[in-house]
Amino acid sequence: MKLFGGAILWKAGKQNTVTTSSTEAELLALTNCAKELIALDRLLTQIQLLLDGPLVLKCDNRQTIRLLNAEFTRVFTKLRHVDVYRHWLRQEV
Repeated sequence: MKLFGGAILWKAGKQNTVTTSSTEAELLALTNCAKELIALDRLLTQIQLLLDGPLVLKCDNRQTIRLLNAEFTRVFTKLRHVDVYRHWLRQEV
């Protein structure tokens, strides 16, 4: 994450959940990042740091973006946790 052009938070590591596609992996990573972004937004609000615009989460995976923005989408998987992540992210979008 960057604030005013400088990195303030970063993380590299293995995901805790095994995924069977890059879209599932991207959904999981976006979910974790969105949670961190919400926490950062709350922190900035508490210290009364006003920004010019909203915090932005960027993603370059077209399939993941389509799943989050389309009105009627379905991930064709029997893994329930993937649907939970997708529904939560759609709510936040």
